[in-house]
Amino acid sequence: MKLEILKKKITKKKIFITGNTGFVGSWLSIILSFFGAKVLGFSLKKKEKKFISNNVKFKKKIKTIYADINLINKYKNRIKKFKPEIVIHLASQPLVLESYEDTRKTFSTNVMGTVNLLETLKEVKSIKKIIIFTSDKVYRNLNGKVLNENSSLGGIDPYSASKSCQDIISTTYKASIYKKKIEMIILRAGNIIGGGDWNKYRIIPDIFKSLHANKRIYIRNPNAIRPWQHIFEILNFFILAIIQKSRVTNNPEIFNIAPSLKSNIKVINLIKLIKKIGNYKGFKFIIKKNSKYESSILRLSSLNAKRRINYKPKLDLKKSLKLTIDWYKNYYNKKDIYSYSLKQLKNYFSK
Repeated sequence: MKLEILKKKITKKKIFITGNTGFVGSWLSIILSFFGAKVLGFSLKKKEKKFISNNVKFKKKIKTIYADINLINKYKNRIKKFKPEIVIHLASQPLVLESYEDTRKTFSTNVMGTVNLLETLKEVKSIKKIIIFTSDKVYRNLNGKVLNENSSLGGIDPYSASKSCQDIISTTYKASIYKKKIEMIILRAGNIIGGGDWNKYRIIPDIFKSLHANKRIYIRNPNAIRPWQHIFEILNFFILAIIQKSRVTNNPEIFNIAPSLKSNIKVINLIKLIKKIGNYKGFKFIIKKNSKYESSILRLSSLNAKRRINYKPKLDLKKSLKLTIDWYKNYYNKKDIYSYSLKQLKNYFSK
């Protein structure tokens, strides 16, 4: 869909985004603002200053309520006054290893945070659609098969279990409370790469931090296979989901978002590709395995998204990595990173 058509379909829509200061949320806020949507964010402020959401231009353009998702009911009147048509729920504790370190907080944020959001939204009459962003790790993935939306849920590690619960809770609210009054979409995606990710325990930011500091990088699971996909592909789905009319039913529509199976490669091979594409000759790494459980193989099918909302990945893995490398190079070269981020977005959505 052409850029100008997308702008016409998105402009003036009122969209409320939880977790809009994070990696996915900040990119989503930027593109929706560019398309003319009126965006209100609800999120904790990122302590790491490198996040795009801490950029002066971001703060100026994107209004954000800085608060914990479990306190959202205190801001109910402000949300009502904004009159959102669409709610996108991204707020979460997103890290597997951190879920082992602070399990209680992970469940409090991901499980009760979702409950408190959906309880608050019951009183916001302007809402027409809710999009819940969970994870590819919601599945009981024990054999490495390609997983579809009907595959069994049940994450093993605390993070995955919390996202499975988030998925089930959202389905329950749609089926028993919201019913046909509000559309609901659950999006399952993971292993998202791209510029602007500064989270801990993530392979991409770890690589570029190490390169900048001229240090070796430690690799936890070199043979883990993941469906690597660029953040812009996820944004593309969100845009399509916003403008697509969902089926009138008591159940949410559920979509996996995944790249082609060619992009399902081992961590070690991803590192080698980055080294080659970025021409990083002195790049060294050390394998230091972690005893904590993490899924070894994740493969998703996004056939349902292709059939229902005409979703189709635009980027192969090499193009995704090139975009990512360019972003971090520009960041470390002290470019105007907000403007550069918007430039990358315009180029992607113009094709």
